[in-house]
Amino acid sequence: MTKAIQTPVPRTPRGQRAKHDTATPKKATPKPKPTPKATPKAKADEPKTPKDKQKLSTDSAPSAKRRKKTDGDLESRVFFNSRLNAHEADTEQFQPTREDRQLYDAARSAAALEEAKVTGCAVDASTPASTPGAVSVGYRVKKIRIGSYEIDSWYISPYPDEYSRHPLLYICEFCLKYMKSSYTYTRHCQKCTLRHPPGDEIYRDGSISVFEVDGRKNKIYCQNLCLMGKMFLDTKTLYYDVEPFLFYILCEYDARGYHFAGYYSKEKRSVQGYNLSCIMILPSKQREGYGKLLIEFSYLLSKKEGVSGSPEKPLSDFGLLSYRSYWRRAVYEILLHVGERARVVTIDAVSRKTGMTVDDVISTLQTDGMLQRKGVSYAIVVDKARIERFVELAREKAPRRIDSSKLRWAPFLTKNTTVVQEDDGDISV
Repeated sequence: MTKAIQTPVPRTPRGQRAKHDTATPKKATPKPKPTPKATPKAKADEPKTPKDKQKLSTDSAPSAKRRKKTDGDLESRVFFNSRLNAHEADTEQFQPTREDRQLYDAARSAAALEEAKVTGCAVDASTPASTPGAVSVGYRVKKIRIGSYEIDSWYISPYPDEYSRHPLLYICEFCLKYMKSSYTYTRHCQKCTLRHPPGDEIYRDGSISVFEVDGRKNKIYCQNLCLMGKMFLDTKTLYYDVEPFLFYILCEYDARGYHFAGYYSKEKRSVQGYNLSCIMILPSKQREGYGKLLIEFSYLLSKKEGVSGSPEKPLSDFGLLSYRSYWRRAVYEILLHVGERARVVTIDAVSRKTGMTVDDVISTLQTDGMLQRKGVSYAIVVDKARIERFVELAREKAPRRIDSSKLRWAPFLTKNTTVVQEDDGDISV
């Protein structure tokens, strides 16, 4: 048997490569290299060498001499034109403490009690006095100052709570912005550039003008207008949703601008055919014929559109009185004018001439006892002497009237509207 003799291989010192390898070593399986971790990019300001680090540490930590120099520079600086020194200009020392908070709550509670005595509102005893909102929300603006007038309010208007707490509210007569103090009101009047309502002037007769304002284009103005109108209207419930409405502002003109006197509003698309939603005249401008003037103006626009109109129900007390007076005057004038030409007058003819609905015409005739039943049908019984006497008394008062020739206006919606041509001849049926 032959045995294989293995020759020993001399060891190679470390760091040197063997020159002669008699035996071929086995190849070692390479180990998977670990994935290198992503090293964050060095920032531009980060030091790269130890010298840079040492230099940065010496620069970032000022010495005592440097601190003294900085404090000296702070003391030598000028604050508010030498009115404050460095200690007084330091705001960090004025942070409120717990005692300051207690003093503030006590002062706030005392002010709330004093304001409740002035406004006549009760204080909720169940809520701690130091808690915000301790005073009840039963506030009411008692007066408004608009222009040169100070007017008492009739009803509660939902102004924001911070404004409702004040018994007197200041309102700009041009932009209708409301303010809490006389100082703010005076400053606003000096800077306000608006001298007329933000809309189109569609009617002018002497010193009287009417502007049409779109609630969608001038939302803030119309909201302020509705909030002020609620002070004098009990049945008004709309304050902020003004986009579906058109507002017609009645103004008095002078050298300073167009001063607010009253307004009425109507829906852009009224399903019931209303030509007026609400009407309001300032108490300082009442008893001057402005209410009937706006009512007549609303019916003029209805006739311009070729439709009959009626106010939205229910009417307020003053609104009902004004409308009944206007309806009576309008119907009597038509009966007196048409009665001279035709012996027979129909309710539809009166409705076309006045722009009133048939229901309003019938209601006016029934109230005055001029609609009587004859058999199956009804007939209009005209007392000519009574009508002439009423018309003469109305003309003696010289009321304000609308001149249709001075209207410069086109309907807001012209689709599906037909113009009714009036015939000045015989309107009998």
